[in-house]
Amino acid sequence: MKATLPTEVTLSYDIFGPEDGPVVVLVPGQHQASLFEDVQVPYLTRMGYRVVTFDLRGVAPSEETPPPYTVELLAEDLAALNELLGLGACTYIGYSVGAMILLEFAMKRPDLVERAALIGVPWKASKLQEAIQAEAVTRLQSDQKVPALLEGVYRAMYLFGPRALNRDAFIAPFLEGLQGWAESGGHGAIGHAEAARMFRPSEQEVAEIRVPLLVVGMEHDIVAPRQYARELAELIPTAEYTEIRNSGHASLLEKPTEVNNLVGEYLRTGRIGKPLSGTRARERESDDSHAT
Repeated sequence: MKATLPTEVTLSYDIFGPEDGPVVVLVPGQHQASLFEDVQVPYLTRMGYRVVTFDLRGVAPSEETPPPYTVELLAEDLAALNELLGLGACTYIGYSVGAMILLEFAMKRPDLVERAALIGVPWKASKLQEAIQAEAVTRLQSDQKVPALLEGVYRAMYLFGPRALNRDAFIAPFLEGLQGWAESGGHGAIGHAEAARMFRPSEQEVAEIRVPLLVVGMEHDIVAPRQYARELAELIPTAEYTEIRNSGHASLLEKPTEVNNLVGEYLRTGRIGKPLSGTRARERESDDSHAT
């Protein structure tokens, strides 16, 4: 399905699950919503939730509008889609850039947020991530092409953790699939790269958030380092921190069972915002028996 929004963009979206189920909106990163639909959607609909997925502005089959994009603009798209569908205050789960959008959403549109889970949110960049972002923007703006094999290796190295990288059975299909990203470009790729690079909310801004949040860090994430994820949760009085061990940034691919278990527990218990002894942030040590 497609919807043309007041923000002057047409977005592609889908709705799954029972009509009377509580609504969960999945907010993707710089990829198609199908990344969620393969694993998270079946799990959530079995739990009885009505799940909304959509593709960001600039990601096919949504419309690719000319840059500049900002995280603020992408959050406005989300608000417009919510209002068009009449969702009201509901639950959101965001990954990577999608988690950045939800952080902005929690600051600017708390009226539409019942609670939200932010998985791998790059709200503050390390020096390495600053360099990765700068390289991406420069390459895309100049229309430089990276050899396909190099592109696959490069992306795998910063998306996955060391255990996954050293398991041939796991990494082989992704090496081939990630090579296709070498040809990615156009307005959407540039727009998302620029938006991610510019989004730097202050500690004072995020500390004013009062909607319940779950911040999920990954042990080996270099895109959204876990120390910054933990810091974000500590700044927000209504946030809780949890961590997935033995995973890089691409936890939806590397640790789908752990992601689903975290999301399921969060949706069932609603413990966000309750007092925690010693610190606001609770670090979850995921069961090594599921480690890849």
